[in-house]
Amino acid sequence: MYLDCAGQAGRTAAELGVHRQTLYYRLSRVEQLTGLDLDDGEDRLLLHMALKARRL
Repeated sequence: MYLDCAGQAGRTAAELGVHRQTLYYRLSRVEQLTGLDLDDGEDRLLLHMALKARRL
């Protein structure tokens, strides 16, 4: 959802129905578990493409 919302935390949190801090915590967990930096455009693209491919 975060990637589909172009990295907009406020919009993503609203669509998920969670507090923005909850979203930030979840994003930090994604970074910890994957070793990716979601502030890096290439890492975001890599994650986005992997998730899209998984849905196919």
